[in-house]
Amino acid sequence: MNLLVLAEDFYPNVSGGAHARWRFCQLAVERGHDVTVFTPRRPETPKRETVSGVDIVRPFKAKPGGVPAYATSARVTRAAFSVGLCCYLVWWLRRRAFDGVHSASTSLHWVGKVLSTLYGLPLVTFVGYTPSISEDPRWTLQFVRERIIFRLFMGDVVFCRVQPVKEVIKDLTPSDVAVLDGILNAPRIRDASESVDRADVRKRFGVGPEQKLVVFVGRLVPIKHCRGAIDVVERLPDDYRLIVVGDGPERDPLVEAAENRGVADRVKFGGELPHDETLGCIAAADLLLLTSEEESYATVALEALALETPVYATPVGVLPEVDNPRLALGPVERLPSLIRERSLESSSGLD
Repeated sequence: MNLLVLAEDFYPNVSGGAHARWRFCQLAVERGHDVTVFTPRRPETPKRETVSGVDIVRPFKAKPGGVPAYATSARVTRAAFSVGLCCYLVWWLRRRAFDGVHSASTSLHWVGKVLSTLYGLPLVTFVGYTPSISEDPRWTLQFVRERIIFRLFMGDVVFCRVQPVKEVIKDLTPSDVAVLDGILNAPRIRDASESVDRADVRKRFGVGPEQKLVVFVGRLVPIKHCRGAIDVVERLPDDYRLIVVGDGPERDPLVEAAENRGVADRVKFGGELPHDETLGCIAAADLLLLTSEEESYATVALEALALETPVYATPVGVLPEVDNPRLALGPVERLPSLIRERSLESSSGLD
């Protein structure tokens, strides 16, 4: 098949969603399909390139550089991007033959629907997290916008990560809706397990052999509740050390919080790292800490479990449905006591 993929977050971005879409496209190419991806351009990415057989086209920017995706200015330019992309693709597809469209981002579902309708193409959409599943959803512009998208612009088939999202969408669309289990990049995880020098990683971040290494991985944005990681480490014994892998607008407030809490000497900031290096940090850690308020899947937690690194996390995404002896769930304020009580052991193996 010749597949057209629309994704707002894609390679070389390092978010969980970008990894999932990128791996999907790689597997499609390995199975003999031709894949063309349209995604926003970042300052460091070219307008077009082919990587691992995937044709990646980045015609425009989606938001100003350095502005978080949830900022008001970014929402305006992201909306403008979707309009520009729709006009561009309506023209671009006139002399090209595709067999189907896959839309992986909420802001681009309507674009996929327009293309599907105009050119008679099957459309498959994917929905990760939505505020519609909140216990107390607020009638914000984002909430109303997503409800309209779910009612009018879903594909012939809709995939989502968790059952609550499935139920919301089923109430709004006649499309077939199914829960789709996520995928991990098995070759990279296997390589990280076999090749990482755990002692070298710990030494790199100044963590001694008798100290406990805690790793937090994620975008430093409010929904990840990064300061919760500082709260947890503050309430743990002095031999616990925290590495924060990731970057974003919450970085400076997080540094300040560590200083104000008196744990600055126990917290290291690794910045945004390539996927393989991030997996190496997870493999070398005694535990992974996840303090998010919401997740659609929590890919990083499942990567840690695959690397046999214990995970202490808030009950978000699919995690409440996961039965694994190395997984402990609870609210942020409960996590320090869970860490002390359960003492889950890490391993250098592979699950």
